[in-house]
Amino acid sequence: MQLGDKYEGKCLATAEEMAALPPFSFEVFLYLQPRHVALQVGPCWRLFVLLNTHTGHIDALAHFFTEEKTAYSPWRAPFGGLQVAPDVPAQTALAFLQYFHQNLQETGITEIRWLQCPDAYALGSNQFLRAALPNLGYRLLYDQRNHHVPVTNTAFAVQAHPSLKRRLAKSEKAGFFFQQESGASLPEAYAFLKECRQEKQKPLSLSLPQLTRYFEKFPEHYLLFTVRQKQELAAVGVAVLISSKIMNHLYPASPRRFNAYSPSVLLNAGLYAYCQEHHIPVLDLGVSAPPDETEEDYQGLFTFKSRLGGVESWKPTFLWREGE
Repeated sequence: MQLGDKYEGKCLATAEEMAALPPFSFEVFLYLQPRHVALQVGPCWRLFVLLNTHTGHIDALAHFFTEEKTAYSPWRAPFGGLQVAPDVPAQTALAFLQYFHQNLQETGITEIRWLQCPDAYALGSNQFLRAALPNLGYRLLYDQRNHHVPVTNTAFAVQAHPSLKRRLAKSEKAGFFFQQESGASLPEAYAFLKECRQEKQKPLSLSLPQLTRYFEKFPEHYLLFTVRQKQELAAVGVAVLISSKIMNHLYPASPRRFNAYSPSVLLNAGLYAYCQEHHIPVLDLGVSAPPDETEEDYQGLFTFKSRLGGVESWKPTFLWREGE
């Protein structure tokens, strides 16, 4: 569908169409890259793209999976939604938004659930969506509190809260050490993650085979870090390079038996140093409270992330229902 003088909206639904995708004009977040989205294995996947007919490049994209009369973005991932190249005019972005919303409606969709990336990832785009989507009948269903640490030349111990500096020194004095591990350590790390989640009565969103597949398919993006005392695991972190500018600490874990030494502080200090070394300016600590739970039960985690140097932003979920 023609969208102005130099743009065209397209809906791709077959493997052949997606294999023939033109190049993107911008760095696409990992969770929105078609190769990664394909691993969600959701029903009736549709990829909407905004094609710049002058350059032959894609300037925006959005993924949706449809089941019965509901469209989901994502199906199974930390976020989905829309990503737009920074130089796309707001009027064109709005036309693209209207195009794929209408396309979904015309296929019989009566409900759309849309989880967008945190504001810290793309503040301009998210501000645009917060203003534009209500005019199409969407409402903000959830706005989850997210924390990220801005990575600068300042050492972690200098920018962190004084109480965490003391914990960091205590764990290092006791012989705890941080290191990056290879994928060969993933089964051990996953068993540890599972133990920690069970201790807190929280589920893991990925099975070991699923997580292993991500490590195998995207070895430059999925990274495993640990804190050990001698050879015993004390903390594990699965981190994901969302882009060249953002690292997401997807799965942090440490059991209560090590609380006296706070190995999670050393783990985050190590991730911060990794980001410094690789010139990654954002260390995303993620959300703390599930959208359907009260934040009151997670104040301790909010405080911990803040003391790590975490800055608050928001991660919106939008809902559209026909007739509302």
